[in-house]
Amino acid sequence: MKNLLVYHLVANGSTVIYLYPWLEGWISTPVFALFAFVHTFILHPIVDYYRLVELGKIGKGDFGKMWKWGTLYRLKYYSSLTFGV
Repeated sequence: MKNLLVYHLVANGSTVIYLYPWLEGWISTPVFALFAFVHTFILHPIVDYYRLVELGKIGKGDFGKMWKWGTLYRLKYYSSLTFGV
């Protein structure tokens, strides 16, 4: 996942999967909140981990750190994740 566009499509584009049905009224607000929680605290750290490993910023053994401090560990690598720097 070295390509920046692919990373943003996978990490942020999946928001459309649960945002659109909520805006259209197909799912309730609690279900939307559950999807948003799962996306923020489970899916996004996994995608970020694989991107950081591909960029060589962290090692393969650092998977547990992605949940350190409520996923705030990822903010250390914000510019690498967002801009590919």
